[in-house]
Amino acid sequence: MSAGERPNCSFTVLEFIDSRFRELYVESIDPNSDTTKFVRLIVFDSSSQSSCRTDIIRWGAKWDSNKGRSYFLGHKREDVVKKRKEFVMYMLDHQDFYYYPIVPVEGSLAWNIPMRNKTILFSHDESTFRSGEMAATRWFVSDLTPFYSKGRGRSIMLSELMVAHHECDLFRLSDEEFARALADYPELQEDPAENIKFFKNSATAYIEPKKDCYFDNDTLLKQFRRFFILLKYRTAFTDHKFEVLVDNATTHATKIYDITKLSKSPGTKCIYEAIEWEENGVKKRVPCFDNNGVSKGLLAIAKEMLVIEQNVKSNEILLENLRSRMLKHPAFTENTRLEQLASVFDVKVIFLPKYHCELSPIEGVWRHEKNYARKFNDQKFNSFFTLLEDSITYYLKGKFNIKIWSTFWKALNMYNIGKTYKDVMQALFGARRTGTNDNYFQYLNKN
Repeated sequence: MSAGERPNCSFTVLEFIDSRFRELYVESIDPNSDTTKFVRLIVFDSSSQSSCRTDIIRWGAKWDSNKGRSYFLGHKREDVVKKRKEFVMYMLDHQDFYYYPIVPVEGSLAWNIPMRNKTILFSHDESTFRSGEMAATRWFVSDLTPFYSKGRGRSIMLSELMVAHHECDLFRLSDEEFARALADYPELQEDPAENIKFFKNSATAYIEPKKDCYFDNDTLLKQFRRFFILLKYRTAFTDHKFEVLVDNATTHATKIYDITKLSKSPGTKCIYEAIEWEENGVKKRVPCFDNNGVSKGLLAIAKEMLVIEQNVKSNEILLENLRSRMLKHPAFTENTRLEQLASVFDVKVIFLPKYHCELSPIEGVWRHEKNYARKFNDQKFNSFFTLLEDSITYYLKGKFNIKIWSTFWKALNMYNIGKTYKDVMQALFGARRTGTNDNYFQYLNKN
């Protein structure tokens, strides 16, 4: 039933049955029969859609809702698989330095406390909460069904940081710790004019999406700067290293210099004052403007950076080719803006492999918080923010953190022993399964 594995579901049942029947039962078909008619009409005097569906059901298929399946786009790409293997090996090689869940003799999950190179692992992401969303199912009593809003309502974007640590689930400071941070960094005091807002004593940010108001790269850098500053004031984190898992969204992975912002000719618009980079331990700098304040253009900059020969003329190289050659230069292959900011505070940013949300622990936070918000949502935006706060409180009281991090490490170990993306999604995250997955659940029960 290879048709069941296709990303799309657009195949005609009659034509499918006809082609497969002709392949499998050649001896049952008269070679002189009319090839323009479906084979079931010829052999069984029946060609209805329903009779063909009966065949498919007998073969083990079923007609069901098109959801609850594994993601399929991109995870098999060669570069993505390579990145995933590198990520898995890095995490497992450094596992003894992290706080991670273990199963002691008594059987319940507990945190392993590292003895050396103590490193605290964080997981970051953003998610949108919509005031019009409700739970998929609920109880109804007779004719007392309430009215509801048809749309998904206004929304709030939440940007959160979860922690792999036995004393902290979501990153927060105590009142005393935040007071000390505020005394040293007065800029931590919120600006009412800013679109981005923060929860009390934390770097957890929220924003109401609208025109010119979104979690773009600049907004996220503001949040991360606040987070990096607050880290050293958390008493439990003293004498620790810090690593943050971040997905590969463009808002996170924006490079320091965007080559598409540079035009070839002199006098064109340029948003950078200079291109700076480090090469063999030496810092280098090439100004983007001449002494008269006129932009040099990418061609002149490329010559100064020794990317192309000095005698190359503008009509001898296309802008596309020039940009392609510039992208190989260290200035454009170095770290992202987020990594550059993190290095100032001695924090390591680790980008997750693309198309692998199962390796982002904070997705589990969104699952619990959104389920709570949908269950208690009255579809009124004025009370929605309070509901959002309640959903965070629900997550913290539920002690879900250690279970989510346990699933993260199980996924890493499954990839390490050769399991596929589909195996991991089916075994750990409830994607559609077959009977062949029993061995994966036996593996999980032993770990």
